[in-house]
Amino acid sequence: MKKIIHVLLLLLIAQLSFAQPNAKTKVFIECTSSWLCDFDYLRTELGMVDFVRDRFIADVHVQVNTQFTSSGNEQNAIVFKGQNAFLNQGDTLTYFNASSLSDDEKRIKMTKTLTLGLIKYILHTEAANNIVISYNKPADADTLNIKKEEDPWNYWIMSLGANGFFDGDANYSSERIYSYIYADRETEKTKTNMGLSYNYRRNKFIISDEETVVTENPQTNGYINFINKINQHWGYGIFTSCAESEFSNYDIKLSLIPKVEYDVFKYKEFNSQRLVISYGLGAQYNNYKDTTIFFKTQETLLVQDVSIISSFTKPWGNINVGAFYDSYLNDLSKFSLSFSGSVNWNIFKGFKFAIGGSYDITRNLIQLSKEGATRDDVLLQQKQLNSQFSYFFGAGISYQFGSKFNNYINPAFKGLNWNLNF
Repeated sequence: MKKIIHVLLLLLIAQLSFAQPNAKTKVFIECTSSWLCDFDYLRTELGMVDFVRDRFIADVHVQVNTQFTSSGNEQNAIVFKGQNAFLNQGDTLTYFNASSLSDDEKRIKMTKTLTLGLIKYILHTEAANNIVISYNKPADADTLNIKKEEDPWNYWIMSLGANGFFDGDANYSSERIYSYIYADRETEKTKTNMGLSYNYRRNKFIISDEETVVTENPQTNGYINFINKINQHWGYGIFTSCAESEFSNYDIKLSLIPKVEYDVFKYKEFNSQRLVISYGLGAQYNNYKDTTIFFKTQETLLVQDVSIISSFTKPWGNINVGAFYDSYLNDLSKFSLSFSGSVNWNIFKGFKFAIGGSYDITRNLIQLSKEGATRDDVLLQQKQLNSQFSYFFGAGISYQFGSKFNNYINPAFKGLNWNLNF
């Protein structure tokens, strides 16, 4: 009996001694904002791992969660979740992208951060033999006398710009011009946002040699918001806005609404889970271009709004849903109630299901002109119409199967891919 035990122990030791590590770590990666991730580039640059299409067979499940600041900058959190042999071995790395960075600079930073996070998993594979780690020391680096960098702008970020889009044919032409100026300041505790924008649309339709229809729709919007985070659960803000709109019959619309907010989870967990309840109470002044259906040319009203927002980002998918209510305090029958959101669910290997949409109940269109709208106004959407509801709904499924690996990129006949990134 003892000889048998000795033989078994020797065989076990021999097996462990000659066991070879896996060739590469299998990685499944997903981005909450998929358009921000260049998957072809990642697969090309991260050749030390095997990218797989199914999270259930991956050694590491990677989630890239992106949140945007008021000025358009990105805060990215990359969550690494070990599976199989790396079960319960997780990590989270964060990095920041300024809005001024190019797409190429952003994908380089993402690749670098992903590499740093994957190193501890790669070390257990044969690919580790080909890993080279280097450090480029800055020329002015002084490890003995590190000083906090001063910010002459005190965290303020200014943005201004303009763009135009023009299209048409022999019977139709369209122009759209948009300009803006924004000023934003965002810190760990406070957030200040200011902005002014102008949008102009012009359409020309040639119906016949004798009839041509031209429509113009200018719109101006402005806002100043101040937000303060009290602690990890509570925050408050003061929101002001102004607007002028031919479409909505506003010669000028001004509002001032203080709000309070409570997050059931901690604010610092916003990348993975949020359950936020907010309430606002304030005043709104309306001056109308045309007399309204209630025979008003101007009025000042007390308004309130309530919202509940829930967001969860988990390995199986994500949920983002919300309910929004607002009303006039002088007449609670004039209100709007909206439900919107989406669910993306990775049900099982290769099978995905998504559903989303919105439904709006509208009873507060007090600004509608009593003159109504002409046929051209209706067809060309030049004036807002009285509607008790609106909705949007979408759903879909997809199933992908075949090889579990997804590493190679073949650029032959890839075609043209372009966009305008202002």
